[in-house]
Amino acid sequence: MPKLICLGDSITAKEKDPNGTLKLTPRLKQVLPGWTIVNAGIGGDNTRGALRRLQTDVLNCCPDLVTVLFGTADASENKGIDIREYEQNLISIVEQITPQRTLLITSPPINQALLSARKKAFPSANFVTMEILEQYVQVAAKVAVLTGSHFLDLWSLMRSQSNYSRFLKSKDGVHFNQQGYEFLTQVLSQKIQSIVY
Repeated sequence: MPKLICLGDSITAKEKDPNGTLKLTPRLKQVLPGWTIVNAGIGGDNTRGALRRLQTDVLNCCPDLVTVLFGTADASENKGIDIREYEQNLISIVEQITPQRTLLITSPPINQALLSARKKAFPSANFVTMEILEQYVQVAAKVAVLTGSHFLDLWSLMRSQSNYSRFLKSKDGVHFNQQGYEFLTQVLSQKIQSIVY
């Protein structure tokens, strides 16, 4: 049975919301029943943290394929890292996993208006802008080309939808709601099947 490891931040982390809404890996288990799927997501993580835990959380598990979804925390005010370090971290992650076994995914877009309103109400809240996040998205796309890894442009796929904000939670404008996870599962499972089959 092939093994898929989903490496990422809060969009990947956890199995379900308190209200019972399934997140990414349980949904993938439903649509990819022939796979062993391991969740290696940690909320708020960035590529620096991912590099520190790559050996134990990913490489030691001998995966056949690894999804790598980082960028929002990397581009944020509180947990952000320089875009040049982000690029080098992604390259290192892909090279250690190997490009053939890596599916690099861009960050999804955010609801800027909602996030800005939240920042006004909670000044200490983590914050990122669409403009800065798009620069990190472009770096992820560049790394995919440089390394020859598999690539899913989630940013563009979501932005091509009418009112992509309907995929995001209304309380923060960053994390996915049920519709968002349905969309992500659909595009990601299609991509995985195209790689393997």
